[in-house]
Amino acid sequence: RVQPVFVSVDPARDSLKALRAYGDDFHPSYIFLTGSPEQVQQMAKKYRVYVSKADETEDGDYLVDHSIVIYFHDDTGDISDCFTQSMRPSDVVAKVVERMTFVPTD
Repeated sequence: RVQPVFVSVDPARDSLKALRAYGDDFHPSYIFLTGSPEQVQQMAKKYRVYVSKADETEDGDYLVDHSIVIYFHDDTGDISDCFTQSMRPSDVVAKVVERMTFVPTD
Protein backbone atom coordinates (compact mmCIF):
# COMPACT_ATOMS: atom_id res chain seq x y z
CA ARG A 1 0.00 0.00 0.00
CA VAL A 2 1.35 3.42 -0.97
CA GLN A 3 0.32 6.49 1.03
CA PRO A 4 1.36 9.74 -0.66
CA VAL A 5 2.17 12.55 1.78
CA PHE A 6 2.79 16.15 0.70
CA VAL A 7 4.74 18.28 3.16
CA SER A 8 4.69 22.06 2.78
CA VAL A 9 7.93 23.99 3.25
CA ASP A 10 6.06 27.31 3.53
CA PRO A 11 4.04 27.23 6.76
CA ALA A 12 3.50 31.00 6.69
CA ARG A 13 1.39 30.74 3.55
CA ASP A 14 0.27 27.09 3.53
CA SER A 15 -2.40 26.75 6.17
CA LEU A 16 -4.34 23.49 6.37
CA LYS A 17 -7.23 25.26 4.62
CA ALA A 18 -4.92 26.39 1.80
CA LEU A 19 -3.43 22.90 1.49
CA ARG A 20 -6.92 21.36 1.29
CA ALA A 21 -7.75 23.68 -1.62
CA TYR A 22 -4.38 22.93 -3.24
CA GLY A 23 -5.11 19.23 -2.77
CA ASP A 24 -7.99 19.43 -5.22
CA ASP A 25 -5.36 19.13 -7.96
CA PHE A 26 -3.97 15.86 -6.55
CA HIS A 27 -5.18 12.31 -6.14
CA PRO A 28 -7.67 12.12 -3.23
CA SER A 29 -5.48 9.72 -1.25
CA TYR A 30 -2.82 12.40 -0.61
CA ILE A 31 -2.30 13.58 2.95
CA PHE A 32 -1.12 17.19 3.27
CA LEU A 33 1.05 18.25 6.20
CA THR A 34 2.42 21.48 7.55
CA GLY A 35 3.57 22.67 10.94
CA SER A 36 5.04 25.57 12.81
CA PRO A 37 8.03 27.28 11.18
CA GLU A 38 10.28 25.48 13.66
CA GLN A 39 8.77 22.07 12.88
CA VAL A 40 9.08 22.61 9.14
CA GLN A 41 12.69 23.75 9.56
CA GLN A 42 13.48 20.61 11.61
CA MET A 43 11.87 18.41 8.96
CA ALA A 44 13.79 20.13 6.18
CA LYS A 45 17.04 19.65 8.07
CA LYS A 46 16.32 15.98 8.81
CA TYR A 47 15.55 15.22 5.16
CA ARG A 48 18.24 17.56 3.82
CA VAL A 49 15.72 19.65 1.91
CA TYR A 50 17.01 22.93 0.52
CA VAL A 51 14.57 25.79 1.21
CA SER A 52 15.08 29.48 0.41
CA LYS A 53 12.45 32.20 0.57
CA ALA A 54 12.96 35.02 -1.91
CA ASP A 55 12.41 38.66 -1.06
CA GLU A 56 8.79 39.74 -0.94
CA THR A 57 7.39 41.92 -3.68
CA GLU A 58 5.63 45.20 -2.90
CA ASP A 59 2.31 43.38 -2.75
CA GLY A 60 3.66 40.82 -0.24
CA ASP A 61 4.01 37.93 -2.67
CA TYR A 62 7.14 35.77 -2.70
CA LEU A 63 8.58 32.58 -4.12
CA VAL A 64 10.04 29.69 -2.16
CA ASP A 65 12.81 27.77 -3.88
CA HIS A 66 13.25 24.21 -2.64
CA SER A 67 14.65 20.86 -3.60
CA ILE A 68 12.17 18.49 -5.21
CA VAL A 69 12.52 14.99 -3.86
CA ILE A 70 10.10 12.15 -3.26
CA TYR A 71 11.08 10.02 -0.28
CA PHE A 72 9.91 6.42 -0.34
CA HIS A 73 9.49 4.93 3.12
CA ASP A 74 9.07 1.28 3.97
CA ASP A 75 6.27 -0.05 6.16
CA THR A 76 8.30 0.68 9.31
CA GLY A 77 8.76 4.34 8.38
CA ASP A 78 12.40 4.10 7.37
CA ILE A 79 13.50 5.72 4.10
CA SER A 80 14.09 2.98 1.56
CA ASP A 81 14.72 5.19 -1.48
CA CYS A 82 14.36 8.69 -2.84
CA PHE A 83 13.53 10.03 -6.26
CA THR A 84 14.55 13.34 -7.78
CA GLN A 85 12.99 15.36 -10.57
CA SER A 86 15.83 14.40 -12.91
CA MET A 87 14.87 10.71 -12.85
CA ARG A 88 12.96 9.12 -15.69
CA PRO A 89 9.45 8.01 -14.68
CA SER A 90 10.21 4.46 -15.82
CA ASP A 91 13.19 4.33 -13.43
CA VAL A 92 11.03 5.56 -10.55
CA VAL A 93 8.40 2.93 -11.30
CA ALA A 94 11.04 0.18 -11.47
CA LYS A 95 12.48 1.21 -8.10
CA VAL A 96 9.06 1.40 -6.46
CA VAL A 97 8.14 -2.05 -7.74
CA GLU A 98 11.50 -3.38 -6.55
CA ARG A 99 11.01 -1.93 -3.06
CA MET A 100 7.41 -3.10 -2.78
CA THR A 101 8.19 -6.66 -3.87
CA PHE A 102 11.48 -7.09 -1.95
CA VAL A 103 11.49 -10.13 0.30
CA PRO A 104 14.40 -10.25 2.77
CA THR A 105 16.22 -13.54 3.20
CA ASP A 106 17.11 -14.83 6.61
